[in-house]
Amino acid sequence: MLNLPAGWVQVWFLMPPGSNATSMGMGAELVAPDRVRLPRAPWGAFDAAMHDVLRVERDQDGQWWVKEKVTASGYCTIRIWAPDDNDIEHFEDVALADFAPLEVSGAGMFGLVVLDVPPTADLPRVRWLLRDGERAGRWTVDELCVTAAWRAAAP
Repeated sequence: MLNLPAGWVQVWFLMPPGSNATSMGMGAELVAPDRVRLPRAPWGAFDAAMHDVLRVERDQDGQWWVKEKVTASGYCTIRIWAPDDNDIEHFEDVALADFAPLEVSGAGMFGLVVLDVPPTADLPRVRWLLRDGERAGRWTVDELCVTAAWRAAAP
């Protein structure tokens, strides 16, 4: 059982076919009887970002399942991971430190980092850093949730 703050619930995302898991869960703030706000980006769900508001439904077992995005926050979710298992010891700290000056936060574990990119960030610079790091073999990049502004900022 998770120890969530008052007014929060555990929500579940169905994972796409071919994923290593069928679902993933995280805590989210209940903002209406059938709406939650994400405190951060989920690790593996597509089209979900920090502060998005999502519609949820309870199943017969009382589990909250994400059904659709109601309000997009404007944040982008970018997942990066270390190129191999040998480089993961400090990967999360180093990667997050690289992006911190660009107003980008996130969380990491086991050589995987999910970046929360706010709409106010210098998107061309963030994209350049991602591309540069990928070209240098520092990480692999996966865009989980991006905006039109993100796409327009392509280097």
